[in-house]
Amino acid sequence: MFLAGLPIIAQEGYPEPSDKNGLLFYIQHNRGKNTFFYSLNYRGKHQLDQDDPIKVQRELYDEDGAIKPLSAVQRAFAYGISTKKRQHGYEAAIVSMPSQKLYLFTPAHKPAYVETTVNGKSIRLKRIFIKQKDGTSGLGTKVDYILFYGTHNNKAVIEKLIP
Repeated sequence: MFLAGLPIIAQEGYPEPSDKNGLLFYIQHNRGKNTFFYSLNYRGKHQLDQDDPIKVQRELYDEDGAIKPLSAVQRAFAYGISTKKRQHGYEAAIVSMPSQKLYLFTPAHKPAYVETTVNGKSIRLKRIFIKQKDGTSGLGTKVDYILFYGTHNNKAVIEKLIP
């Protein structure tokens, strides 16, 4: 579903992550403006950690933009990520969406990026917005829909996934 150009009222005024160094994509939801961001994880100055290539952190806009690691519950049940090395890059999945495969590519002399497929369309991912169902929270959170923002053939797209 192509939704670019349609107003997404639920996201007006949402901030972008302040730390864009190695930023791959980020996730926000309708229950607050805190942001979960996924970045390249380096061992040394410019050496990607081959065993754990994606670092996940949260930016707490409710706490003056403090950047913190995920809590144990967030890492295990919601925003944590698993990765495995492939011949060309990595396959990854967010723990709460294990069937939504993400692919990390790290081309030489170009910025790294993540691709995923939504509704049969390959997207170079920039961000994800999750609309949570009213009246649900914590480990019992239910989702109305998920919006995937990115590019397809160098054109901005938004794909809507209804779980």
